[in-house]
Amino acid sequence: MPLPPPPPAQILAGADLWTPEGPQRGQAVAVRKGRILAVGTPEALAKAYPAARRTDLPGGTLLPGFIEGHAHVGGLGALGRKVDLTGMADLPATLARIRAWADAHPAGWLEGRGWDQNRWPSKAFPKALDLDAFTGSRPVFLQRVDGHAAWVNSAALALAGIGPTTPDPAGGRILKDKFGRPTGILLDAAVELIRKRIPAPVPAEVEARLKAGLEALRAQGFTAVADMGIEAPELAAYRRMAAAGTLPIRVFAYLSHDHDLMLRELKQPRARALSFFQVQGVKFYLDGALGSRGARLLAPYADEPATQGLWVTEPAKVAADATATLRAGYQPAIHAIGDAANRAALDLLAQAQRKGRGSLRPRIEHAQIVTAEDAARFGKLGVVASVQPVHCTSDHAWTPARLGPARLAEAFPWRTLVNGGALLAFGSDAPVEDPNPFLGLAAAETRQDPEGNPPEGFLPAQRLTRAEAIGAYTAGNAAALGRAKDLGVLRKGAAADLLWVQAPVGNLSPADLRKLRPGRLWVNGAEVPLAH
Repeated sequence: MPLPPPPPAQILAGADLWTPEGPQRGQAVAVRKGRILAVGTPEALAKAYPAARRTDLPGGTLLPGFIEGHAHVGGLGALGRKVDLTGMADLPATLARIRAWADAHPAGWLEGRGWDQNRWPSKAFPKALDLDAFTGSRPVFLQRVDGHAAWVNSAALALAGIGPTTPDPAGGRILKDKFGRPTGILLDAAVELIRKRIPAPVPAEVEARLKAGLEALRAQGFTAVADMGIEAPELAAYRRMAAAGTLPIRVFAYLSHDHDLMLRELKQPRARALSFFQVQGVKFYLDGALGSRGARLLAPYADEPATQGLWVTEPAKVAADATATLRAGYQPAIHAIGDAANRAALDLLAQAQRKGRGSLRPRIEHAQIVTAEDAARFGKLGVVASVQPVHCTSDHAWTPARLGPARLAEAFPWRTLVNGGALLAFGSDAPVEDPNPFLGLAAAETRQDPEGNPPEGFLPAQRLTRAEAIGAYTAGNAAALGRAKDLGVLRKGAAADLLWVQAPVGNLSPADLRKLRPGRLWVNGAEVPLAH
């Protein structure tokens, strides 16, 4: 029996094509079986593929599908199952929302995330006592916006056995009042003292959260994601979804720094062929977050001189396991926010690479506070700077207080990194920030929040161009993943992961860019519905 004929090609014409140099007019793309067959004029492609089906796009711009370079997919998918405290302007409004959620969802642990004391007039951390009056014996676990601190009530503290004599765990802090009593705020590794008491979701719930997170990213125009720090249940769920062919977009998974999980998985050779799911590497934590003063600094915090932040994991431990990750052919991705953490990450990666470089570049995640000397080392060492532009525009109002004037120039040094030859890969850290890539693009270009603050941009000399920012969401992320030939580009042989927007992306103002939404999306050559 003869084989069936190959499916006809599809020609997408009528839009500007986005290239690293900017938009190109008069060009079209032919795709078939999940790959780009050719790029050329509509007439040339029609002649080369006479049986092709033509899709006429009404102007606008056709881009490579965006790649979310740093997200927590399960956390994003779980947002609808928790009280959302994002953007709350003061403590009373935050408490009112928590109370309303508790009344509507009366059973089990009361979970939420998104609060940020830096937005409140007092700038002070909340307390367990604020929650106790209306939660009683029901345990409460509320993650700060950055995920590096938790606000809990007295019932949760009691369940975890946390009291005045409980010591700080390695890599964490239990905040206490002047009498030595826990206040209800836990930082970094101390968060796990409570989190481990929360019943784990069943496999079907894990899968549902991942699917919801992936669909949320797809709706924003993403065709692939780097999911940072997955545990064994998430890994199993991803593999079930991949086997069933139900993954909405491509997933490059980074394992959590669980030694047993890491050793088991890194024994397997890393997949070389592009697919919808692959284990890419391991996510390591060196320090915490700047907002909760857990980021590790070279000198004390300007607004809390008694601390320099935390080592969430000792650098020697990260060095040993990052070296093992590289040797196994996988990619270490090291969380480093403070200038001390970034220096330690660069030092240990330099040492690891002396023992042999793999095919994948190591990554530093966030790279928020970096000395000029260390920023220049990213390019020299071939280390990816995986940054999230919206962190800058969300944090600009209080970053000067944390750092003081002498080292403020170290904050979010994107231009310095680029000038030093670093490869930038953009993401959002969702659900910490909104994953909307158009917000990220505007933030990279203006270094202003959506309200236009600060008026000149935060440290405006560090701004990027529109082309650089789009490149960091497309070709930059693809190169960081070792997929420069397959993803992030519109050229023959690349995967047909495509995004069309009904606007000339190169000419929009930043304000209009923030309003832009995906128009049409193709993943592996198949058009997918966009709910909006």
